[in-house]
Amino acid sequence: MSEYQRYEFMTSDRPLSREQLDAVNRLSSHIEASSTHALIEYSWGDFKHDPIDVLYRFFDGFLYWANWGAPQLALRFPHGVVPATLLDGYDLDEFVTLAQHQDYDTLDIHFGVIEGPDEWIEYELGSLMPIRDELMEGDLRSLYIVWLAAQRLMGSYDEAEDYEIDVPPIPPGLATLTSAQQALVELLQLPQELIVAAAQHSAPATPAPSDDFTAWVESLPPERRKQYLVRLARNEPGLSRLLASELRALRPDQRDAAPPSGERVPYATLLAESKDIKEQLERERREEQQRQRQRHLQQIHDHQDDYWRRITAAVERGSGPGYDEATKLLMELREVAGRFDERPQFQERFLRWVQPHLRRPAFVKRLQDCAFTLPTAP
Repeated sequence: MSEYQRYEFMTSDRPLSREQLDAVNRLSSHIEASSTHALIEYSWGDFKHDPIDVLYRFFDGFLYWANWGAPQLALRFPHGVVPATLLDGYDLDEFVTLAQHQDYDTLDIHFGVIEGPDEWIEYELGSLMPIRDELMEGDLRSLYIVWLAAQRLMGSYDEAEDYEIDVPPIPPGLATLTSAQQALVELLQLPQELIVAAAQHSAPATPAPSDDFTAWVESLPPERRKQYLVRLARNEPGLSRLLASELRALRPDQRDAAPPSGERVPYATLLAESKDIKEQLERERREEQQRQRQRHLQQIHDHQDDYWRRITAAVERGSGPGYDEATKLLMELREVAGRFDERPQFQERFLRWVQPHLRRPAFVKRLQDCAFTLPTAP
């Protein structure tokens, strides 16, 4: 397979201006761009610009992936909407960078060492963009997913118990991921059993209390209200989120409240638990497959005449695909006979049915290959 690289950008807060769109279109001859979206695909080529710089100048989200792996997800936030301490305690220096500027901040999640999945998967930025809003609302589940993926890439600590790393608290609601968070799990190829292991230590998500901004805004000093009005007149991006965050901090129940802290579970513990969970999930999957197979065989048993008619119609088409279909259905009827202890009845009916079809050598060959007992020559 030839190389394939995909660079995708999206806006969220506001569309590109005509001038900005013209500048974006000049970035590459491979680009397809609109006022809210840009896509660049390469085979045997590379993007000649720093995608994080392009994100910072024009867009709110960026996703890169190639057929050999190396996924990268980056998000732009209005300055100050996400705290400067967002990554504290996560030990993600090799994989995540938070860069702060006067107007915008960028979060760059880069996993260049992840190899591509065995099967071709097309990842799309649109499914991941809600993570931006979730982080701005203080939902840290996606950040914890990134931490799990980083620990998995750095290897198990079973053989290095004295290796110390920061262990972040497990955020609430990990058992009920959003669709965007699940898309991030898939992008980083995180085993589902590892998420389930961490979710066992995660508190249930609690609904956010209703906001009474009308009452809380009275707590803002007059000078602070004036500043917000001036910034609003300048159409400052992200201003509503900054104001909402500041007002929520003024709630009476938040002034002296300590931030909630989840359980801190070492990765080695989660890894060990995930192995047991994987075995359990595989056992449940096998049991469900067996139940589905039993229901299927029961359905065949209850409608055997219909199956014999289908077999006859398939054979009489006189084609290879017809013979294949008939042989497959006969094998299922034979399996049903064995499951329900009706082998003699099946064999008796089969011998009667097959007699007029013995003049079809290609079909007879298929039956012989599948070990069907055919009538003996007189």
